[in-house]
Amino acid sequence: MAKRVAFPVYLRVPAWCEGASVQVNGKRVAVNAIAGGYIKLNNKWKNGDKISLKLPMRIQVREWAKNKNSVSVNYGPLTYSLKIGETYKKENSTKTAMGDSRWQATADPEKWPSYEIYPATAWNYGLLLDEQHPEKSFTVVKRAWPADGNPFTNANAPIELHATGKQITDWTIDKYGLCGLLPQSPVKTATPTTSLTLVPMGGARLRISAFPVVQ
Repeated sequence: MAKRVAFPVYLRVPAWCEGASVQVNGKRVAVNAIAGGYIKLNNKWKNGDKISLKLPMRIQVREWAKNKNSVSVNYGPLTYSLKIGETYKKENSTKTAMGDSRWQATADPEKWPSYEIYPATAWNYGLLLDEQHPEKSFTVVKRAWPADGNPFTNANAPIELHATGKQITDWTIDKYGLCGLLPQSPVKTATPTTSLTLVPMGGARLRISAFPVVQ
């Protein structure tokens, strides 16, 4: 701009965020940061002005009473899943492609294979939670951004949550090869306490995101 120009700038604060803050040119400015609302900045702006918006993230644990009292875990805008080892099995797409995949009979299945993904590690865990403050049951672990720029894999997740839980031995694969029905929480089990890692749900191919709660 040739000279300073006065106009408002609106910054959206996500509903999951509390305590958003703003700096203009390195100096904090007083704002009314309401979760799910907007911050309005009135100023005479000039070339080179810099606005920094900080959106603190926090852990939130949500209970699903209609889904066996299971819980889901969010950190900021992301829901987290159990980190499960993945084994990929290549299949012939002419036999395994689903009907809604629009598989073309003339396609070469060697060039367009399908894969089935099986768990390479145990998945049937429940979470041990602090009853009064369940969010304190998790530790946020920040890792380096992946070199390939893709954070959406189990191995590359730049933010993990560490927790503790117990394996639920009665919770098994059903006759269709799928995860069996979720057990009703709380689940009493005598299995030993185990350290668990949770990763963003968007990067997990096998997902346990509604967790039983164990005692």
